[in-house]
Amino acid sequence: MTAPHWLPADPEQTLWDFIIIGTGIGGATLGQALAAAGRRVLFVEKGPMLHGPSAPATLEPGVGWWPDRVHAETNLGDLDFRLPIGCVSGGSSAFYAAGLERFAPADFEPRANFPEARDSTLPERWPISYAELAPYYARAEQLYRVRGTQDPLYRGGVSQLLEPPVPSPRDAHFQESFAALGLHPYRVHVGCEFVPGCDGCPTGPCRRDCKRDAASTCLVPALEQFGAKLLPDCEAVRLSADAGSVQELVCVRAAGELRLRASTFVLAAGAFMTPALLLRSSNEFWPRGLANNTDLVGRNLMFHAGDFFAVSPLENLSGQGPQKTLALNDFYHAEGVKLGTFQSLGAGLNVGQIMQYLRDTADSNPKWWSRLFASRPIWWRKLSSPVVRSFAMVFYHLLRFRDAGVWVSIIEDLPYLHNRVFPDPGHPRDIRIRYRYSEELKGRVILFRRKLRRALGRHRVIPLTQADKIDYPHVSGTCRFGDDPATSVLDRSNRAHGVDNLYVVDASFFPSSGGTNPSLTVAANALRVADVILGRGQSKSESNIS
Repeated sequence: MTAPHWLPADPEQTLWDFIIIGTGIGGATLGQALAAAGRRVLFVEKGPMLHGPSAPATLEPGVGWWPDRVHAETNLGDLDFRLPIGCVSGGSSAFYAAGLERFAPADFEPRANFPEARDSTLPERWPISYAELAPYYARAEQLYRVRGTQDPLYRGGVSQLLEPPVPSPRDAHFQESFAALGLHPYRVHVGCEFVPGCDGCPTGPCRRDCKRDAASTCLVPALEQFGAKLLPDCEAVRLSADAGSVQELVCVRAAGELRLRASTFVLAAGAFMTPALLLRSSNEFWPRGLANNTDLVGRNLMFHAGDFFAVSPLENLSGQGPQKTLALNDFYHAEGVKLGTFQSLGAGLNVGQIMQYLRDTADSNPKWWSRLFASRPIWWRKLSSPVVRSFAMVFYHLLRFRDAGVWVSIIEDLPYLHNRVFPDPGHPRDIRIRYRYSEELKGRVILFRRKLRRALGRHRVIPLTQADKIDYPHVSGTCRFGDDPATSVLDRSNRAHGVDNLYVVDASFFPSSGGTNPSLTVAANALRVADVILGRGQSKSESNIS
């Protein structure tokens, strides 16, 4: 079988301009921009390549998700579970619902939004302003072909968006009914072509070039058009560095260990794995871990919180049509309290989905069990259980949610030093999570529920679970950027303090989590960092090591 043209024949014998670890939104977006400018780019991806001309014709269920279970120590209970993040070309964007929303201008001055959160490490402001990022938001919206309509409450200028598809009768009713209640619904911003029969590809990479994930939008063009190379199924193990720069990346493929050299290294492995790699890279120059003189790598871990809601229309209307359609930000700032957004999820409500949701919730949130039972009965894990199916059928039919839509709240989490990710001492190539779900976050989640029920009037609204819920895919903050090396890991250009040739472009850099989807902000910032790097005149390397 002929090797794909993007697979380097002898990667150890090339001095790359850039080695980018991870092919998600940050890494792929940056890599395409650098490759298009003529730079020699090598992507290193732990998972398989499942996009582009050489992708397999069919996929096995579950392929592309993170393969290892992790341990999390939380005040909701200790967990051993499989992270709901991607391990595949495109990273987690291969599975996302393609919500691509801008942060609000006020998100860039986060301390003012939470004056009472004195024990949080929220900074006064980001090291860059909304005005600096706005042109890159516009470029990212064009690159990812974002569709939607303008949020009438947004104060950051007008986005030039593509036309969204016609909504289902149910969702058109929601939009009209919510507006009549004095709310401000709009068509959610989505990177999707909505080809006929589109279901959003929630279970794996899109097979029809419909969903605009990082692989189809940036990685494949970088490989096919601009000469970038890719090492799939290749796990980064550690970075070798001296006092001021990275010398090489040590990684492992099936054939054995590789040592790769580059002028510049970019971490884009996600806000879980990027800090773990830095911490695994300790040496005599960096005893606490690479770029970790201040012990901040892996700290300030943030997620989002919220609920999944079933919302019923006031009439029996068909939900056939695009699912990721509507959003409203009436609760983003509500009566002086910063909450978050409310969006249609991108999925209908049927018995099978309810059953899967029950099992997923039970696996990742042990406190949920106490709301129903005194113990954790094993039969809830079995989707085929007649008890589970009966429960789901009752929910579906007796509560009259056959025509309901599924919505999600996305509520901002705050950074705290004690919330962190670090390598598992017993399994150094795995990670551990330590996280405390704060009382102030719990209070804002409860407040959101109350405001939502009051605002939606006669619409029946039921959270699919009333338990505290951590949104693990929306992870950020573990290598924050800032102007002061004493309080940040990266500078305003996303370069590591004290390491001249190391950048981080995944959501690790966030100083605050915002109250909406993080992906567009990651993409926009990656385009900004590309301009910073190219503006510095990073020179091309020689093709071979002498």
